[in-house]
Amino acid sequence: MRVMNFGEVANRLFGGSPGRGQSFLYATEQRLVQSMARAAPRWIAPAHLSMIGAGGAALAAAALVGCRSWPELVWLVPPAMFVNWFGLTTDLPLARLRGGERPGAGMSHHVSELFSHILLIIAYGFSPFLTLRAAAAVLVCYLLFSSYGYIRAATRHVQQMAYIGLGVTEFRILLAFWPFAAIALGVPASQHDPLPAIDVAVIGLALVAVLGLFGKLFKDGRRIAAASAQSSDE
Repeated sequence: MRVMNFGEVANRLFGGSPGRGQSFLYATEQRLVQSMARAAPRWIAPAHLSMIGAGGAALAAAALVGCRSWPELVWLVPPAMFVNWFGLTTDLPLARLRGGERPGAGMSHHVSELFSHILLIIAYGFSPFLTLRAAAAVLVCYLLFSSYGYIRAATRHVQQMAYIGLGVTEFRILLAFWPFAAIALGVPASQHDPLPAIDVAVIGLALVAVLGLFGKLFKDGRRIAAASAQSSDE
């Protein structure tokens, strides 16, 4: 078994994920999504699916916050996140299947996805499963990585699907099942500590992620500058 050197590890972590920016579950998910899109009734429009996905996120967020008073609501989170996944992974494939991806379909998808993730992260901050400080760190990372993805798509016409093999679907899985992991780790009981261990772990990982993003920005900037210089010389 060959041991990777530091440069290979850094490239693996910050230089892109498998399959040209695709997540680990991308290929399997796409086959499933295409089947669901072909089976969708004619009366369902892509915008309907986007709204269904946003509704699933709103239900999951309400259940997370409600867990402070009614712990049994935790069982609503995974099925609500499944609804979110179904709506926001099927809407654009359905639009393409029915004759092209119109700007309206793309707009409703991206707005619904952004709304869903921000709402869920904030809800976690008011839930028993994450402190407000840790949720704020996650939100900052999410906004930074999302902004970078949108800028990269606009300037290079390349959509970054994942980082380190982790994409939107893997993030949804984490959001769906983190409450159960948090209960097992004792996060709800430690929320009143002066400095909960979950804060140290999440903020530390957030700092590493932000440094990795800056490294990727620097690497992409050098690549764009080199390409621009080469085109000007020609």
